[in-house]
Amino acid sequence: MKKFFKYTLIAVLFIVLSVGSGFYYVFHSLNKPNPGNPNSGNLTNTDEFVKGGRLNILLLGLDAGTIGASEEHNRHRSDTMMVFSIDRDKKDIKVLSIPRDTRVKIPGVGVEKINAAMAFGGPDLAVKTVKDFLGIPIHNYVVVNYKGFKEIVDALGGVEINIEKPMKYDDNAGNLHIDLKPGLQVLNGDKAEQFVRFRHYPGGDLDRVKAQQKFIEAVGKTILKPSTLLKLPKIINTVQENVETDIGPLEVAGLANFARQVGTDNIKTFILPGEGKYISGVSYFIPFQSQMNDMIDQIFFDGGYSKVAVLNGNGSSGVASKIARELEQKGFKVVRVANADSFDYETTTIIYPKEKKDDAEKIARIFTNAEMKEEPQLQAGLTTVIVGKDIN
Repeated sequence: MKKFFKYTLIAVLFIVLSVGSGFYYVFHSLNKPNPGNPNSGNLTNTDEFVKGGRLNILLLGLDAGTIGASEEHNRHRSDTMMVFSIDRDKKDIKVLSIPRDTRVKIPGVGVEKINAAMAFGGPDLAVKTVKDFLGIPIHNYVVVNYKGFKEIVDALGGVEINIEKPMKYDDNAGNLHIDLKPGLQVLNGDKAEQFVRFRHYPGGDLDRVKAQQKFIEAVGKTILKPSTLLKLPKIINTVQENVETDIGPLEVAGLANFARQVGTDNIKTFILPGEGKYISGVSYFIPFQSQMNDMIDQIFFDGGYSKVAVLNGNGSSGVASKIARELEQKGFKVVRVANADSFDYETTTIIYPKEKKDDAEKIARIFTNAEMKEEPQLQAGLTTVIVGKDIN
């Protein structure tokens, strides 16, 4: 699975790498909001990307929604949810898959499965939910709708994949009928949908996520075939009609160039750790909190961005929380917000251990005249920002 991310980038975000002069036009059109989608438009919950940090992109693959409902009023859930974390300086790429049944608190809604955030508030609420749940910034999103999934597969001429065991399931209420035989075969759009929507695995949602990763890898291999180049015009039109994103065309071009430079040893995939459990008769995926926290640190906060404490050193109410939010939007993980030993700090001060000087310098760029101070005895790994009277 070492090439998983590169395959996914090509399959979902950068499918027109070979278009040449038409590249900008295609993604300019792709980036326009879909007028048929009431959830499209500018997001308010994505974060500003800070140069030198990790770029986090949320990928949402939608389900079929309510059978029989008009598309104008349909409420699609996110059947697939992945966060791609990119460090351009290190050419490091990590992908975290979030099971659709993960039990979370959706802002303004309450405790639900995480896939319901898309249905309640579109990509805007999905972004905010993932940010709050993982404690990370999300800088961009990509949404692939249900209809588009099948059409993209058909535009590719099908996807070859090895099905290990028979897959049989019927859900008349959901108009879902799955009947796939084992063996190496080429799946068209309808059969591909059956493969990724099948849920009756021994390991539940975790096994389903693994199957989806396997399918996306197969899509990538299909796209890399020379014969796919002849199908690009049709593929491009299909992507334009069925993908919504806030990634601008020039950004896409830069990311595409980056993807081609990534070594396979620097690509890692992760699945949220946890287990299936019934609560009040509802099946949820419950994360193992301690393991999840360790995984989040490993994926999103290694090296370039560390844990940070923010202390109020000027006495103004709420100032530490304000600075903490700004730091989190820049990609830092704020683990403590409290008062300093006094409110007499004239200048904002950044105290850091020797091994975290690079982090302190990145934080200092956020402020106008921050003072940096190295403390050899400071707790290792924890850079501290003391907010002075130069900030209101």
